[in-house]
Amino acid sequence: MKPQHETVTKKPADPNTVYSLSEQETVDLGRALARTLKGGELILLEGDLGLGKTVFARGVAIELGIAEDEVRSPSFTLVHEYEGGRCPLFHVDLYRLDGGDDLEGLGLDELTEAGGVVLVEWGDKLPPWYRRDALTVRFHDLGEGSRRIELDRSRRALTGRRGDA
Repeated sequence: MKPQHETVTKKPADPNTVYSLSEQETVDLGRALARTLKGGELILLEGDLGLGKTVFARGVAIELGIAEDEVRSPSFTLVHEYEGGRCPLFHVDLYRLDGGDDLEGLGLDELTEAGGVVLVEWGDKLPPWYRRDALTVRFHDLGEGSRRIELDRSRRALTGRRGDA
C-alpha cells in the first residue's frame, strides 16, 4: 500500500533542477542552499511575478538565523539588510529599476566583499559580466502551484570581469 504522504520535492535526473509542489518546499530549498553559504555569494533569482523568489529568499534567511517574519519583498526599498544571522543577508529587488545608472548606485560589489550573502530578485536585469560569478536560480511555473527550479552556475564561462568596462 502506498503511503499517503510521500516526499514532495521531486528530483529529476539533472541534479541542478528540482520541482517544488508547495510554498513550504520552496522555503526548504532556500534553506538547503543556505546551508552551503559562507558569505560573499551573489545569488540571482529569476522568474515571473508570483513564482516564489521571495519565498525562496525567506528560506535562505531562516537557515542563516534570521527571523522568518522579518523577510519580505524589498520592492519599495530596493535593498533590505537582515542582520542577526551567521552572516548578513542583503535582499535586493531590481523589479522597478531599468538598469544602467540605477544599478551602479546599489553597491552590490561592496555588499558581497563585506562578507554578506546577496540575493537579487530580477537578477536578469544585471549586465552579463556582473552575473558571471553568480549562482542563478530560475523559477518556472508548471501550473497548480508547482514550480521547476533550476540552479545554474554556468554563467562563469562568460567573458569579462566585474568592473570591466
